[in-house]
Amino acid sequence: MKIVKYVWALGLIALMTMALTACGGDPEPTATPTAPPAQATPTAMMADPTPTAMMADPTPTAMMADPTPTAMMEETEKPTVIFSDLDWNSAQIQNSIARRILELGYGYETEAIFGSTIPLLQALVGGDTNVSMEIWIPNQQEAWDKATTSGEVMQVGKSLEDNWQATFVIPQYVADANPGLRTVEDLQKEEYWSLFVTPDSDGKARLLNCIPGWECENVNLEKIESYGLGDYVEPFNPGSGAALAAEVEASFLREEPVLFYYWGPTTLSFKMATEFGGYYILEESEYSDECWDAGKTCAYPIAEIYIAVRTELAEKAPDLIEFLGKWDFNAGNQLAAEGYLEETGADFPEVADWFLENTEQWKEWVAEGVAEKVLAGIKG
Repeated sequence: MKIVKYVWALGLIALMTMALTACGGDPEPTATPTAPPAQATPTAMMADPTPTAMMADPTPTAMMADPTPTAMMEETEKPTVIFSDLDWNSAQIQNSIARRILELGYGYETEAIFGSTIPLLQALVGGDTNVSMEIWIPNQQEAWDKATTSGEVMQVGKSLEDNWQATFVIPQYVADANPGLRTVEDLQKEEYWSLFVTPDSDGKARLLNCIPGWECENVNLEKIESYGLGDYVEPFNPGSGAALAAEVEASFLREEPVLFYYWGPTTLSFKMATEFGGYYILEESEYSDECWDAGKTCAYPIAEIYIAVRTELAEKAPDLIEFLGKWDFNAGNQLAAEGYLEETGADFPEVADWFLENTEQWKEWVAEGVAEKVLAGIKG
């Protein structure tokens, strides 16, 4: 500030000198910086560039006006979205796509907990996760009814198209070679159950069962007993969905007999139908609630696949609820994504990026401006 004072004083002297010269006066050599103190008082010097004036525009209040503490808190209050990372391809692909959209387009942080059907539904009810992209009904009907009755979870949409599933599936070439093998009860005949005996099946037909931890594992075991097949059919644990698919496909390629549980649409069911000559589902009575409750001696019903969330997200993340409510991972989307997974060996996040960059329908599920953010984020 001393320098500022000196500059002002010198400037004022120069102006006075010029005025005297113009008036014919003789500028005295004694005119020093101390001569006009009355004209250049500290108060006058600070009149224009006062601290108050300098801060008038960018005051602390003005600087905080746009990003107010309240607005900043709103950004940080978004909950972390924890997905149930179910152990099969369609669920993990959907999780990866949804997480990518939420992170890049909506600004959420996301996580996932890996596991199987039963423990992850328990985790959703208990609050360890807060989104599940695939709740299969009626497989999980009893547990789902309890969960919704408790008020802890709710359905916000449907993820996949309605799916079929069946306990007793055989290749079409086996059905063609054995015209008497048409119903589940036919497996009680030695000429048919013996077709599926393997060294590890204890002299019975080897049934590749549902994946451990899925509700259908128990359903299929109940079916075996209810149909009186305990002496003829040995359920075999495939270990995982990938292992089940690999063994079924290998059997088709070698044109060997194989008895297995499966569902669709999936990449493998599509290949079985279009490349491997087809498959045949052994006949059961049509589904009814009465039959299902009395031993499950009837076909699986067409499955509905729900998207479920913790109920508190309706208040904490309404944009997420709106987004998932519009979700529609139809058979075309599913087969495209699963086909890319199989053909390239990409991981699930890579499949998600490919899907988002190469398909259009998902843009209808998101709020205005979100798709642009997602695509820009993928490109980096």
